[in-house]
Amino acid sequence: MEADVFVGRQAELADICGLLGRARHVTLTGAAGAGKTRLAMRLAEPLERESPGYVRIVDVSETPDDLMALTETVAGAIGAHRRPGRPVERVVAELSANPGLVVLDGCDRVAHTAGILVDHLLREVEGLHVLATSRQRLGFPHEHVYPIGGLSTADAVDLLVTLAGDRLAGTDPAEICRRLDNLPLAIELVAETPDPAVADLFAGPSDPFRDYPHPAGREPGFSGCASSGMSPRRHASLCGALGMSYELCGPEERLVWARMSVFSECFDAEAAQSVCGAGDLSAGQVLDALNGLTDRSVLTREGSPRGARYRLLGTVRGFGAARLAELGETCQARRRHRDFFFDLAARAAQSWKDDQLTWYRRLAPDLTNLRQAVDYCYDRPEDRRRGLELVSFLWFLWICCGRHAVGYSLLQRGLELEREPGTERNKALWVYAWMAIQRGDIEGAERALAECDTGVAGWDSTAYVSHFHAHLAMARGELAEAMRFIKDARMRHRSAGDVFPGFLPTYVVVATALMSADRHEEAVSVLHEGRDLCASCGDYWTLARLDLLLAQAEHLLGNTPVAAAAARESMRGARLFGDDMCLVEGIETFGVIAEGDGNDALAIRLLGAAAVAREEAALPPCRAPILAGLLEGSEERLRGRTDDKEYDRLLELGRTTGLGEAVEHALQGVAESGPEDEYDDD
Repeated sequence: MEADVFVGRQAELADICGLLGRARHVTLTGAAGAGKTRLAMRLAEPLERESPGYVRIVDVSETPDDLMALTETVAGAIGAHRRPGRPVERVVAELSANPGLVVLDGCDRVAHTAGILVDHLLREVEGLHVLATSRQRLGFPHEHVYPIGGLSTADAVDLLVTLAGDRLAGTDPAEICRRLDNLPLAIELVAETPDPAVADLFAGPSDPFRDYPHPAGREPGFSGCASSGMSPRRHASLCGALGMSYELCGPEERLVWARMSVFSECFDAEAAQSVCGAGDLSAGQVLDALNGLTDRSVLTREGSPRGARYRLLGTVRGFGAARLAELGETCQARRRHRDFFFDLAARAAQSWKDDQLTWYRRLAPDLTNLRQAVDYCYDRPEDRRRGLELVSFLWFLWICCGRHAVGYSLLQRGLELEREPGTERNKALWVYAWMAIQRGDIEGAERALAECDTGVAGWDSTAYVSHFHAHLAMARGELAEAMRFIKDARMRHRSAGDVFPGFLPTYVVVATALMSADRHEEAVSVLHEGRDLCASCGDYWTLARLDLLLAQAEHLLGNTPVAAAAARESMRGARLFGDDMCLVEGIETFGVIAEGDGNDALAIRLLGAAAVAREEAALPPCRAPILAGLLEGSEERLRGRTDDKEYDRLLELGRTTGLGEAVEHALQGVAESGPEDEYDDD
């Protein structure tokens, strides 16, 4: 293993150098193990080489939180102890003679006191610059804070491969680094273990690195390590680094840290108050603790349209989970987590039809927490019905919001675990049948519908059984049967007052049946009726689906500008919900429209992009018969009139385009870097 390794951080080095050129004081903040000290040493190294004596390094990590003690430490480190006078006078005199750069390293325990001293020194010593490292800001006027996070994925992998070498054979270094949040210290410590790819690094309360101290006589390097060795690695274990952060927290902050370890990735204040605020902590105390933990770089606060969300690094979560286990509160905290997200999902299911976008934006960031709550229920036989109900509550995430693979997997597992008939299983079968239809799994949908018990108390699924049988009849090409089923479903939905998800989506079946019968003008009329009703009811998801069909119908009628406009509207609507299936089909439809109007370059590129997007989103390869026929015809004509080499070039160009960029190409009608074509939004 290399003793001195510095990987990445070039952007940070440039930013901080520029900041020090404009400001007299900068504090590097960040989580334990982010490499603040080593980055500061790396910055100081060239300055010291160019101007010996210009940089003074002061390690204050073990200094008591007392202004006099801190000043004495600084005086001793910069050689001011030989001067006469009080400590602060000696420090001012020494620095006035040679201002330069003072690096105050490890200010975690003395942050406030260090702020007082630095503020005084900057006012008294002209030309002095200070670079501090701390888990929290020093908190004085004119302080410039620069947060340090984990390495980029590429740099993290480079560091791990450099340090671990052959012991990574057969592993995925990027996945190892991801689990370690790309933190340099964690990566270095894992690289020292016999098996860097061990899967359960944070599965238990013990510190996974405690048994692997660094070899005697060598301070191993990591990203941000200065070869001069001006400041050796402070922590020999990840537990030690996180333990120091824990020690600096107050009692309420420590308790919230432990309890919030049950969250997955990120969470908001409402969730934290419910899960962390048991009988001994009020909602206000939890909020205060969140603010304190954010200030100490234990949490990261991120803005969102609905307010702040808090992100918890995996390493920090692992440490908190160990503390929670020591407190004996793991089971209680996980139950509170389950209860909160169950209630949230129930509220969303009840209100989705009234405010679709708000609920999508509220729940999408909590997908991992919701999945965790489901898993908790499934792992407990007495809670499996509740888990199945939770999955059913979230039907709109799986069907409308692009989370097909997750929802399908959770439904399959729940239906296998809970086989007793009942309302929960009946609703889950309803959702499963709808998803199976979307995925082209006709047999799976038929089995689910056969199991649906329309006589279960509390919920009558008869209308939906007819509704989905209409879809299946369409897939089999039985148009008359499809119209019979959908007529029955529409009557039942209307009678029950079930506008969405009942009545409005039936327009999809009616229009598709008309188009399959070559009655395109009638289909357009039906689609406009459905669009108007969707707009008046606020059902923007079904509206996007109807716009997609309208684009195809207008294209078949030869109305290219109208078809292009409808396809664009569909993609704009689908993008609001992250509906990958509708977006991909929108790209395919727009490619067909572009081909029909002679814009072959755009058409080929979009079809290439759609093919890759379909694979990456794990969408089924099957398509509705109308779209499948349109695509087949377009691709055949494109290959017939395009040189093979040029066709492959454009197709590959499209395949390297992400889904979002492909949608933008379709919205703008741009094939490469040329001007917009005639599909102008105006």
